[in-house]
Amino acid sequence: MERNPLLDLVAALLPASERAAIARRHDVDPAIASLLVGIVEFYVGGKALLANAMSWFETTTSDIANFVLERMDPRALDSFDNKLAITESGAVVWLGWMLRPLTWVLFSIPLIGMVRLIAFAASRDTVGEPSVWLVVRMAQGAGRLVRALRRRLRFGPVRPDRLLSGPEGSLVVLSSRPKAEWNERITLAIGERFYRVDRTEERPDRGWWSHAYLLREADPNEIFRGLIRYEPPTA
Repeated sequence: MERNPLLDLVAALLPASERAAIARRHDVDPAIASLLVGIVEFYVGGKALLANAMSWFETTTSDIANFVLERMDPRALDSFDNKLAITESGAVVWLGWMLRPLTWVLFSIPLIGMVRLIAFAASRDTVGEPSVWLVVRMAQGAGRLVRALRRRLRFGPVRPDRLLSGPEGSLVVLSSRPKAEWNERITLAIGERFYRVDRTEERPDRGWWSHAYLLREADPNEIFRGLIRYEPPTA
């Protein structure tokens, strides 16, 4: 099957876990794409950083020179302190440039590119893009929040479980929250009897929905691989 260069590029930008998920479904080789991205980031980012530095230096020094020539009393230049301040203004200009948030953003571009190049040269490894990592994690966090809100609207607030009797000695436990440890491999001890989870479903319950666990009584001759003691809430 012919490899898709676009998928290689996407995989090179994604975080490691998402990259591995794509690799399991598609034939991708993100290492070469990461190398090419690193070259572009190092070259273009370096040029952008240098251009921004020169622009800032020229603009700021020009403003300082105009201030000295147009607004400053020439006699003030006789002061040693004023002469020293003007002489040392170049260092202040560069310090002001380095403290700008835009400078750090621009600096990060060639830095990430250099890390990509080193990773490829050392072990042919792939380095994800930090900005893509941030966007992916923010999107995942927003998705978890939306799902939590939907579950809250559907299942309502935390409520005590309800234990109902079913046919042939079975039981139904209605819970407002899922019980992750309840599965077909464990045995539930309720009072003096033992039960197995037969199936789970969702049921309407007191104006909300609940997770319904349908329990059948376990065979006393079964070997219990996992035992959970469950105390039903008192009425």
